[in-house]
Parts: sequence; structure tokens; C-alpha cells
Amino acid sequence: MKKHILSVMIMLLPVLFLAGCSDSIVDLAPDETPLALTVDNQSLELNVVSMSKNAVTFTWTSGTNKGTNCALSYIFQMDRQGNNFAGGYTADLGKRIYSLSFTHLQMNELLLNTFGASIKEQVALEARIVAVPADESVEEQTAGVTALTYTTFKPLPEKLYLFGSATPGGWDLNAITEMNSVANAPGNFVWTGTLTAGEFKFMTGTADYIPSYNRDPENPGKLLYRESYDQPDEKFVIDGYGGYRVAVDLVNMTISISKETGPRFNDIYFVGSFTGWSFVKMRKDPTNPFIFRHAGVFEWNGGGEFKFATADGSWDNMYHPSVANAPYTHTAVIFTSPNDNKWLLNESECGKPYKLYLDITEGKEKMVMTPFVPFENLWMVGDATPGGWSISDGTALTRSSDYIFTWTGTLNEGEMKITCDKQGDWMGAWFMSYAEAEEPSGETQMMTFVDKKNDPSQGGVDRKWKITSSGRYTITVDQLNETIKFEK
Repeated sequence: MKKHILSVMIMLLPVLFLAGCSDSIVDLAPDETPLALTVDNQSLELNVVSMSKNAVTFTWTSGTNKGTNCALSYIFQMDRQGNNFAGGYTADLGKRIYSLSFTHLQMNELLLNTFGASIKEQVALEARIVAVPADESVEEQTAGVTALTYTTFKPLPEKLYLFGSATPGGWDLNAITEMNSVANAPGNFVWTGTLTAGEFKFMTGTADYIPSYNRDPENPGKLLYRESYDQPDEKFVIDGYGGYRVAVDLVNMTISISKETGPRFNDIYFVGSFTGWSFVKMRKDPTNPFIFRHAGVFEWNGGGEFKFATADGSWDNMYHPSVANAPYTHTAVIFTSPNDNKWLLNESECGKPYKLYLDITEGKEKMVMTPFVPFENLWMVGDATPGGWSISDGTALTRSSDYIFTWTGTLNEGEMKITCDKQGDWMGAWFMSYAEAEEPSGETQMMTFVDKKNDPSQGGVDRKWKITSSGRYTITVDQLNETIKFEK
């Protein structure tokens, strides 16, 4: 009987040991395999073309916990040869991790930023893996590899700029035109906008004229990197005004320039005595990119003149009336005027609100300006509003001044827009969201006035605000400046 009990107790010993060891220590993965570290690429010249590809992978065996069943955590270290791992790179990886990989870009950034390597430097390194047991009675284990050599490459710029007489900013380093980076494509940039007759190149910053990316005269569609004033300063040439799309791939050093069918200019500025001759950016119409709008109370200040600019702060390439001292009802427009023609409001015509738009469609340019008569009432309709989609049951906003309306109440999840006249056939005057299904931001947002009654071409426009969170809101509408604000 005693012999049987003793046998059972012996069988239970491992279980009792495991029960006495905390969950943070128990780990059955490590066995009696000695710790060893290997690497698939001991020597490699990193390169920009393979930035996103794997460059180096370190792998290691589990090591041993000396039969204690205690967990092992791993620390990877890499340093310059001979530095005895006094600095460099350390990664605390935790448990059950048996490999660590670096892409060409990751390793390059590590060498440049952590190890202070220079461009094109062949860096001599060593690496090791340390296995740290959870049980302090078990010794740490270390395994390493030496004679690692990796050569760095010049990193790509995070930003790229258009620079030159053909660009909106001209040859002013402080006004250069920033391009848009392409998501998930390092070294790729794109820009769409208006270029004029002239030349340009690409800059990486605003501090100096080098480095830059220039035209490769031997290979059309290719770029050259210029980092010295002794190198040729070849530029790209634009023959005439127009909308262009410029795409650059700095990895493959290629460029694409294509003519766009959109408007000649992306931005238009209202400028005149009413602005103190400062440049006020106009609002682009959301349905027609050739149309730009402006509104306000035109106060007399001893002047009364205005015209339209195509670049902030630039007096070149402006839109003018076809005659000097044109009345505000004059619609004919010319691009550039040797006599610097301007529209002119008399003093008796000032002190009133106006809305205007400039259409820059080539060959069909026109300016339309009309006095603005504020609407006395505005109503919300839509399934987000208390009255639903019944225009006769539209929810009235409260007029607090000539141009401002407010409303406070509960909105449901759904859509809404604002009617100015409750016209039963839905073909009347509306305030709509600037973008389709635009959600409230909590900040002042643009809205657009759509007059289907007087402009049948807008009959198909039907943009709405999208309320994604029901609750109590305060809505403020500015019908002159065409803004709206939702506050929850």
C-alpha cells in the first residue's frame, strides 16, 4: 500500500512543480537546444529601388531553460564592431519570438539615424541574441554573429516642390509649390494644377537651390539628381498656359507631365479696393471647377474697383472686364489687359451685399454679379429633421440677423438640406452641403446656394448633409457667406 502511494506521489511531482510556478514563468517551448543566431545576409548593399523588400532576417533557436519549464524572453542587439554592445540598437522582443527582419528602408534608416552612418558608408556590425529566463536561478544565454557589413543609400526626401517660372510660385524659394506624396509609394509625388509658359525643376526644401531634381537631357522622361552647382542645371519646359498633371517617381527617377482638360487655374482671388488690394481666395464651385464664387457686403472706402488674380500676391495673369471702369453688371471678361481694366462700383451702389461668380472656361469667360436679397425664412427638410421629407412640414430656423439663422433641437441619423422657399416641386432655391454626404465637423463648413428655379442647369444637383450621430444640435447658418456650423 505504501509503495502504491509513493508511486502516485512521484507521478504528481511535475504537476505540483508546474502548479507552483507562475503562469509568467511556465513555457514548454524552449528545449535543450543551445542558443544560436544566424543571418541570411551578412553583407549587403542596401538600395532605394528595393526599399519595401526584405533585406536581412535574423533567426535563432529557442535556447534552453535547463529543464525548469520557465519561459525565456529574447533581446536582440546590434552595434558597430568592437563597441561591445555599449550602444547601437536593442529590441526587447518578449517570449516565443525567433526571428527579426528588416527591409532595405528600415535597415538604412537604422544605420543612418541610430549608428550615425554617412551616405554610401559600408558599416561593419555585429549582432547577438540574449535569452533571459523568467527564473533568476537560470543563467542568461547569449549567441552572436560577427562580420556583418551593410552599405547605406541616400534616403528619399519626404517632401518635393515645383520650382520655376512655369509654376505658381515662380523663382521664389519662399513660395515654391508643394507636391502631394502618394500613399504607400515612397518617393512618389503628384501635383495637378496650372502651369504657365516657362521652365521648372524640383526642390527638396526651401533653404537652398541645391539639391534639386532636374531634367535628364540624354533620357526623355527621366530625372537627374543635382547636388552641386558644378552640375548642369537642366529644366523642364512648359510651352503655354494650361492645367497639368505632374507625376514623379524618385525611386526609378522618372517623370510624367500630362495636359489636363480642367480649368486653367486651380485658385482665383478677388482683389480690389474692397479688400485693401489684398488677395481674397474665392470659393470653387463644387459642381463646376471652372466657376469661382465670392460674396460679401461691399463697403465704400473711396475706391470701388476690383478684378481677379490667378495667384496669391501676383499682379500677372489676371482676369479683367473687357472695358475700363466696367459697371458690376458688365459680364464680358478678358484674360490679361494691357490697360489694367477693372470693374467699378459707384458709392451709391456700395454698402450692400452682393454675390458674384467668375467663369474661367476658355473662350466663354464671364463675370456675373448680383445684389443679394436675404431670404426671410429658411427650413430644414430630410429624414434627419423633425419634419422628415415633407417640404410642407419643413423645420423652420430662427432668423437672428439679416443673414444669420439658428436652430436648436434633436436631429436623427439621416440626411438633410435647407429650402429657402418651400417650393412644392422641389425645384426652388436651396442651401446644400458643399460635398455629397458631408458630415458635420463641429466647425464652420462651406455650403452652396443652388437656385434650380432661375438656373435650370442645376436641376439635377441634390447634395445633402449626412447626420451619423443622433442627438441635440445647434445649427448656425450664414446665408450671405454660405457657411453652416453644427454644434452638438
